[in-house]
Amino acid sequence: MTQGIHMTQQVIGFVGFGEAAQCFATHLAAKGRVKGGSAPLVFCDGKTNRPPYSEAFRSMASDCGVELVDSLPALMARADIVFSAVVVATAVPVGQAIASLVRPDMLVVDVNASTPKAKRLVGDAVAAHGGAFVDANLMGAVSIYGAAVPLYCSGDGAARFAELFAPLGFTIEQAGPEAGTAAAVKMLRSVVTKGMEALIVEALTAASLAGVRSEALRGICEPMDATRYSKFVDMCVRTDVLHAERRAVEMDGIAEGLREIGLQPIMTEATAARLWTSARLGLRDDFAARQAYSADDVLDAYAARAADLPRR
Repeated sequence: MTQGIHMTQQVIGFVGFGEAAQCFATHLAAKGRVKGGSAPLVFCDGKTNRPPYSEAFRSMASDCGVELVDSLPALMARADIVFSAVVVATAVPVGQAIASLVRPDMLVVDVNASTPKAKRLVGDAVAAHGGAFVDANLMGAVSIYGAAVPLYCSGDGAARFAELFAPLGFTIEQAGPEAGTAAAVKMLRSVVTKGMEALIVEALTAASLAGVRSEALRGICEPMDATRYSKFVDMCVRTDVLHAERRAVEMDGIAEGLREIGLQPIMTEATAARLWTSARLGLRDDFAARQAYSADDVLDAYAARAADLPRR
């Protein structure tokens, strides 16, 4: 198989069949962009779905337009392009099992939300068997974007993946040839997105207990709706270096207030700890004396000090 071969000559397989895999496979089946008109192949060996597959799962697979196979070797023997779409806990062993069955020049697309190290381990295993690897990361929800969900990709197979799948409606941005590069960006994005989710849920649960849910929701949303998120991020970083200690003291008090209304302040305590960490870097006076500075200046100073900071 070479880069110039058309997508209609490829057999596509999915290992794992969760939300993302179902979305991608259904989209591809509808496009009919598989070898000889055959359906995408699917193999599952998880806690919920595994051979012998239940009638309910077989019915769902049929509705998605895919063909179920009963073993990984059976899938690997027929597929040219394989998506690994399993739970994070099994991403490395499954990826290595896929790699052990890779034929030269096969394309392995790892869409799992794994760490950069995990992606590199699988990528190295694929390369050792002559395959090409794509560290592909969903930068949004398939429930919102469908198959056009932005995919941030790196690895030696990323360029080929983009060439083959972009014409089919996939949204692919390349981050370079090294596996793990794209995963690092996805991981750090998740620090913010999942962290915001946890903070919002904690705050609104507390608001519900206090009987001020609608008022709190308005107080949270209106300032955010009034500005661009990039400006908010810039403000957070630039003011953190000046006000982290004051804010940490405030959050310690808020944590006590949440306990008083009956809620364990998990995220609030974590926020206070993060602010105390910034304060202990001892950079406030330096930045307060500057006439001007940027968020990059603050982050560079934090990075230089953070490695030497003792743990609380």
